[in-house]
Amino acid sequence: MQLDDKKKHCGVEEIFLRYGSMLYRIAVVMLGSTHDAEDVVQDTLIRYMEHKKDFQDQDHEKAWLIRVTVNLCKNRLLFARRHPQVEFSELTKSCEDSKDRCLMECLLKLPQLYRTAFLLYYVMGYSIRESAGILHVTEGAMKKRLERGRRKFKEIMEQEGVTEDGL
Repeated sequence: MQLDDKKKHCGVEEIFLRYGSMLYRIAVVMLGSTHDAEDVVQDTLIRYMEHKKDFQDQDHEKAWLIRVTVNLCKNRLLFARRHPQVEFSELTKSCEDSKDRCLMECLLKLPQLYRTAFLLYYVMGYSIRESAGILHVTEGAMKKRLERGRRKFKEIMEQEGVTEDGL
C-alpha cells in the first residue's frame, strides 16, 4: 500500500525534476520576469507538498501543477496591477531639475515611517486627522512623525551638503 501512495503522490524533488522546467517556462511567459517565475515555481512546489490528496495519474498531477502555477501567476499580476510600485532609482530619474533630484534622493533616505507620513500629509494633502486615521495612529503620533521626519530630513540634507539657500 505504501508503494501505491508513493506512485500517487511523488516526492517534491522528483516533481521538480519532472515538471520544474515546464512550470518555470509557463511562469516566465506569463510574468515576464525570471525572478518572479522562480518564486512562483517554488510556491507551486510548496503547495504540492501541502496538498494531501492523491492524484489519479501523472496527467492529473501535471494538470494540477500547471493550474496552480497559472493561478499563482495570475495572483501576482493582479497584485502588481492593484499595487503599482516604482523603483527608487526611477523616482530620482524622473526629476528633471537637479534641485528636485537632490530633494528626492534625500527624501528616499528617510526611514519608511517618516516617508509615509510625508507622503500622506505633504504630497497627497491629507489632514493630520485623516493621515492618522489611514495609519491607525493617534493625531499626536502623526504630528510627532512629521516633526521627527522634518528633523531627520534636515539632517540628511546637511549630510548631503544641501543647504536651503542652494534650493
